[in-house]
Amino acid sequence: MAEHDRPQDKPYRVYRARAPRRARRDDDLLSDSPLRDPRRDANGRGPRPPRGPSPTPGGARPARDLAPRRRRRLRWWHVPLVLFATVVVAGVVALAVSWPGLTRFDRAVDKANRRLPREAYAQLAPDQGWIWRNGTTVLLLGTDSKAGEPARSDTIMLMRFNPRTHHVNQLSIPRDTRVEIPGRGPDKINEAMFWGGPALALRTVQDYLGIPVNHVMVVDFKGFPRLVNAVGGVDMYVPKTVSTVAGSNRRTVVFKRGWHHFDGKYAMLYVRIRYVDDDFHRAARQQAFVAALQKKLVQPSNLPRLPEIGRRFMSGVATDLTTWEILQLAWLKWRADGGARLVMKGETGYVGGVSYVFPPDDRTRARLVRRFLEY
Repeated sequence: MAEHDRPQDKPYRVYRARAPRRARRDDDLLSDSPLRDPRRDANGRGPRPPRGPSPTPGGARPARDLAPRRRRRLRWWHVPLVLFATVVVAGVVALAVSWPGLTRFDRAVDKANRRLPREAYAQLAPDQGWIWRNGTTVLLLGTDSKAGEPARSDTIMLMRFNPRTHHVNQLSIPRDTRVEIPGRGPDKINEAMFWGGPALALRTVQDYLGIPVNHVMVVDFKGFPRLVNAVGGVDMYVPKTVSTVAGSNRRTVVFKRGWHHFDGKYAMLYVRIRYVDDDFHRAARQQAFVAALQKKLVQPSNLPRLPEIGRRFMSGVATDLTTWEILQLAWLKWRADGGARLVMKGETGYVGGVSYVFPPDDRTRARLVRRFLEY
């Protein structure tokens, strides 16, 4: 190519234009995506973190790691919720552990319900609702009989469970009290059991005191020692020295004033002491022992064993109380913080050569009954 055919150098420099930068659209500006970090390159890679020890003095954590973590606040409703959950869990565990014994106890109670004659059920007054809320009155009859003879009520004690006052009151009637027995005339009150069983005993007690009885428990004294031994014996304070005779050899047993640990055998001897004083002191001894026995029954160490203890005891009991009602009574006794111990005292005397306790006057009897029901 000839030299004159070559293109001449232009007097200016030609630059190649870049593609126009795309303007950010309005929808990009309104989006939630953050702007690109200027420290990052076009591929999105940022600067490498520095190697070596922490840049903070002494190698401590960065300031952002030292910020206190947020702690959950304890709300007021957490406390009752935790308590409720604890009680539920404890109840489920206790029920699971005691369920076999409770089942056997329920069968024993069912047998005790069948031992009580149908006529006795007809003499009972219905409760005023739940026992654990409204309370109830129970007649306790301790019986003893000679071979081939009907039983007599050696112990006659009413118990009033009062949930409003948290008291369990006791009212004893001396066994020699002279009362009017329906169909028999004037006689000792313990003879009602002999002539008409629990039904006549219930009717006689209610007529004498003028108060309704909701439940009855007839206890054979032969089963009493088993109950005392089942709870490991009973500790009780003897207020004064008393003695009695025991066994076929008529040996003398002395209970000195002070604390005693009673097993079943000696408990039986103590509550049946006679002839050293009178029926009023005898009733007071029985009340004191029953209160000590109940206290021992509801001790925490005996609570898991209550179904088995009750099963053994119920083998010599006739009652209308169901398992659920007995559990309610146990709950009321556990919560009780006291109660009145009353004895229907009267004057002693003789009629036809037979010793009796004559009832107190109507005013005194009404006062004792009122205190028994309301205290």
